[in-house]
Amino acid sequence: MSKIPFNVDASTARLIGRENVAKLNGAIIELVKNTYDADAKVCILYYEAATNSLYIADNGSGMSEDVITDNWMTIGRSTKTTNFKSNSGRVQTGAKGIGRFALDRISDTCAMYTLSEAGKLIWEVEWEDFSKSKNITDVTAELYVPPISIDDFLEEVNNDEVKKFLLKKIKKSGTGTIFKLTNLRDVWDKSTIGKIKEDLTTLIPYEMKNVFQVYFFDEETALNDAEVLSATDDFPYDYKIEFDVKEDGKTHIELHRNEFDFGDKFKEIMKGGGFTKQDEQYFNGEVIIIDTSFDKVLPNRELEIENTIGNFNGAFYFEKGGRNKQDLEKYFYKPLITNNKNNIFNGIKIYRDSFRVRPYGDLNTPNYDWLLLSNRRNESPAAPSHPTGKWRVNANQVIGSVLISRLNRNLEDQSNREGIIENREFVLLKEFLLKIIGELERDRQYVFRKLRKLYDDTHEHEKIQIEINEKAEESRMDKERNKNSNLDTSQSTENFIDPERAKIALDNKDSQIKDLEDENRLLRTLATTGIVTNTYIHEIKDITHKLSLNIIMAKNALDADQDLNAGLEYIEEANKKRESLSSWFKVTLGSISRDKRTQNKTNLNHLISKIVSSWKAVLPDIDIDLCFSNNEIELKCFPYDIESILTNLIANSVNMFQFNYIKEKKINIKILDSKNDITIIYCDSGKGLPPAYRETPRKILEPMESDKKNDSGETIGTGMGMWIIDKTVSEYDGSIDLSENMKHAFGFYITIKLTKK
Repeated sequence: MSKIPFNVDASTARLIGRENVAKLNGAIIELVKNTYDADAKVCILYYEAATNSLYIADNGSGMSEDVITDNWMTIGRSTKTTNFKSNSGRVQTGAKGIGRFALDRISDTCAMYTLSEAGKLIWEVEWEDFSKSKNITDVTAELYVPPISIDDFLEEVNNDEVKKFLLKKIKKSGTGTIFKLTNLRDVWDKSTIGKIKEDLTTLIPYEMKNVFQVYFFDEETALNDAEVLSATDDFPYDYKIEFDVKEDGKTHIELHRNEFDFGDKFKEIMKGGGFTKQDEQYFNGEVIIIDTSFDKVLPNRELEIENTIGNFNGAFYFEKGGRNKQDLEKYFYKPLITNNKNNIFNGIKIYRDSFRVRPYGDLNTPNYDWLLLSNRRNESPAAPSHPTGKWRVNANQVIGSVLISRLNRNLEDQSNREGIIENREFVLLKEFLLKIIGELERDRQYVFRKLRKLYDDTHEHEKIQIEINEKAEESRMDKERNKNSNLDTSQSTENFIDPERAKIALDNKDSQIKDLEDENRLLRTLATTGIVTNTYIHEIKDITHKLSLNIIMAKNALDADQDLNAGLEYIEEANKKRESLSSWFKVTLGSISRDKRTQNKTNLNHLISKIVSSWKAVLPDIDIDLCFSNNEIELKCFPYDIESILTNLIANSVNMFQFNYIKEKKINIKILDSKNDITIIYCDSGKGLPPAYRETPRKILEPMESDKKNDSGETIGTGMGMWIIDKTVSEYDGSIDLSENMKHAFGFYITIKLTKK
């Protein structure tokens, strides 16, 4: 029996290279990365139209004969797989051993002149040989000690300035590599060259400019115009947030407010707006520091999320764009500074070991908004000054860099170098970045809400409306007196609005506002119904299925078996399921009945007892204890508002009770009555808030803020239940106290006060 070795068709090697470096821009970037891995300080690209050739040069370490023979010529082998740090300590970007086929993607013919500490070599290859040969072992490249100097190798270069600059850099370092690529496969027109320069501009972060520079020349380019400038952070921004995450989960966040200029009104605004002493320092340039942990940034009620991503960091810059005059008066924006940055810098980009991971943040592509910021904005379009809504940044308002490394082994590049594999860690990374952006959004909304309230307080709209009403009444009485005195009332001044007409318009406005408020209340109640129905749809489906099954079994027992007793037993079981289903309908749909949509004086003892009874009917394993401070507690309210508050609270508690280790499932509800308000004290024995919310519990009142996640770490909860409660309470001039949650590792605690009107 003989052993037969495997072989590879020569064309397969080309397929591997072409499929992994499919685009010209990707091939150029791959080769630039190789120059960085070689410890080069400069990488020089020179396109010569007259000879249809491209030179790629660097002043890196060069390659010895052993490196070329054992690694460069072996497909899939790379010295960077295990020894991934260069001699200068750079974490190298390549590891797959196929990047050299980027040369094949660019041209038919390649000649390499390399100068290392071991000496000089020339390596030449005709890529078409891979198509002509049968087996890969039949394809050869030429490797020899050149009889010419590096000056001679560059003799045909027409641009003397690039030649001088290149020779100066290589001779100064004593080592380097130059590729001469001829018979280029692509048409190198202005559009192609412009796109390559654009990609190179955003290839490396600004901080790398001092250690690695890229130059692009053509036949007419002077040295001063050749440097490819990196994306810079010296552009105007309204907010900046920086983050640094360690492998052990420690997370450091720094937030910079740079949007507001209060001028000589600073003290007045700080006091009138209710800002803290700490806020004063933040507005004067002090950085907001948040020291937290990875699991607290990514709350999960089921388990603490470990940082399986590794070390990573980054920064986001927010710039809102235009400023209108009315907002300038309300929010004291800094003057708009003309932003000359090219829009290619827009978007959030990922850098691995200081090089861009494409296509994240690529303009005019689906991956420009890879965090789906525009979707978040569309789902929550509230203004930053909205009292309860959640303001979201738009994709075109954020520039950002996320810096990772090959040491982040769970964030693997796709084999085609076009992105990162969409695994659990990448999902966690995206979720984490959205939470970081959320910190920026939360702080900006905090400021805007205070400034909006200050503006409203100092602009007496209500007093103006009262004055108009009084003037309208005076006008009506004057007309009445004039009519009785037979005086001429036909004369009027066109420059003034009739106060009576103004009052009619204002009354109509008030009526429209009331209609919208009533509509919003109903929509919140319907949303609560949807949340509860969606949460318990499996239980409802199970009851429905068993009800149908019992009816079928009863029919079979009576018709086929003539077994009256068995039939009655099945009917009795079906009736129990019907009653259970009816109880679920009371919980989910009962709140939208017409009698609950009218504001009137309501007996809370009766209403809340009925709500709790409905829940007890569907949750027999949960102990719900309800008590009132007296027998007749009344509140002028919409009954479905009260039902919405309690339904969302109980539904949240039931979710917390799903953990197996919670043996005692108990809910306590106390209703206290005083002269000015009604107090609802609610607590349960569930798992309690995750650490991320326990320290700042009021976060749970924000819309779309949820700790329910799937196995990949993606948020799956609606995050609307507590926001609905907060919105409802605010309409009763009430308040919510969640501070008790900061004292307890288990259980959920909330105190709600509703003002009597």
